Amino acid sequence: MKTLRLYTVGVALLCLPTMIGTVHGQGHCAKVSTDVTLYFGVETDLPDPNHPITVDLYHSDFEVSFRASGWEVAICHDAADTGAHGLEIPPADALLYANPNSRWLLPSIPVGFEFIGAKPGEPFWILPQSAGTGALALGLAAEEADSSRLCRWNPADPRGADAPDFWFEVRLLDMRGPADANFALWQADGINPPVVFMSTHEGGITDADVFHVSAGSHVHVNWGFTQPGSYEVDFRIETVLRCDDWLTADWAPPGNDADHGDGRVDFQDFAWMAGYWGRTPLVEDPNTFMFVDPNDPARPVGMAALTALADQWLLCGYPGCYGGDDPNCSD
Repeated sequence: MKTLRLYTVGVALLCLPTMIGTVHGQGHCAKVSTDVTLYFGVETDLPDPNHPITVDLYHSDFEVSFRASGWEVAICHDAADTGAHGLEIPPADALLYANPNSRWLLPSIPVGFEFIGAKPGEPFWILPQSAGTGALALGLAAEEADSSRLCRWNPADPRGADAPDFWFEVRLLDMRGPADANFALWQADGINPPVVFMSTHEGGITDADVFHVSAGSHVHVNWGFTQPGSYEVDFRIETVLRCDDWLTADWAPPGNDADHGDGRVDFQDFAWMAGYWGRTPLVEDPNTFMFVDPNDPARPVGMAALTALADQWLLCGYPGCYGGDDPNCSD
């Protein structure tokens, strides 16, 4: 029966959603990240069979949020027929379209805008930060984020993210597009110099190519492209998850063997839980209190406890492993 229970727990664990790309221990907080690619068509042929939903004309947002179910990354398209809350599109299905209304042609590039990589007398394209221009206005948003799951942190970015908040970092990883193409992301108010967040023209992709948006908010930005054609732009989205005390405790009871009570979540802990699957721990063995569902201590060991253990293993890292002197820890 114990083998069967362990198999059941293992299958249930494999069915849990994959939530992260990277974990770094950070006290009772843990950095979590996911990678996403956005697809842009700059005056390309429509429809695009690889990205069947064309996002054009209306205000839309690139939504990056973390909730109890994990990462939620989508294109929220506010077209006229999508209703009050808009249409949520998986990024792989969306073609973010730069139509002819987004095309600019200037005899000279204004001072301060050289970062776009545009050449005088040649066209370039801007998805503007303002709606109502006849071109797609694409914002960045974290309006759906569950801030109760997050820790405050300070990115120390003087471009608008230099105070503690529930931040999401959007980092440029790569851009693939037409020959001699450049991509840029910035904000401008028409009075002060533009605030540049990303530019493949100035020095290529560097650590400075990041943008921050706080949970519950959305912001308007400009997206620039210097050649017609198809673009794939890769981003890494990162935030800092709050790990509750009951998720950062040791699960396997101490004193059983060298692998239990070691302060780390591993398969020994899952195996120990499997031995109590379906039993009520406080009744049968008070030493297994760590398997209790905090919302219902009398509930038998089951999916609630398994999910909590997996949450710690996948998201919060090993308890006590915060990049200190422990040789078994790593950032």
